[in-house]
Amino acid sequence: MADLGGAKITAQLNTFHYEVVDQIAGVDKQTAMDNFPAMIVAVASGKIDGYVSEKPGAISAVASNPDLTYIEFAAGQGFTYADENVAVAVAVKKGSAELVKSINEALAEIAQDQRDTMMETAIKTQPVTQ
Repeated sequence: MADLGGAKITAQLNTFHYEVVDQIAGVDKQTAMDNFPAMIVAVASGKIDGYVSEKPGAISAVASNPDLTYIEFAAGQGFTYADENVAVAVAVKKGSAELVKSINEALAEIAQDQRDTMMETAIKTQPVTQ
C-alpha cells in the first residue's frame, strides 16, 4: 500500500471502496465515479492511476481490457474493512426459509479454494463488455 502514496486513486460512488481509499498514506484521492466503465476509461486515459474494487470486478476489467492489471494484497497487507462490507449473498424471495436453508447447506459443502476457482471461471467465461 505504501507504493500507492501520491497516486490518483478513486472508487465507485456510494460504496465502502471509496471510504478505504483514505487508508492509502499520501494518496491523491479523486472524486468518486458512478461505475466501473467510467473508472476503466479514466485509468486508460491517464486521468487516474487506479481505483479500488473487489477482486471479481478487477478480474473482469482485466479480461476486457488487457492493458490493465490489478494488485492483490497479501492477507493482512491491504485495506481494513468490516466483514459485512464484503459478504456475498444469494437473493431469494422473502419467506423462502427452506430455500435459504438449502442454499446455505449447499454452500457450506464447497471449500473456499473451490469457490474461488468457480468464481474466476465464471468471470473469465462471461460475455465481454467494453
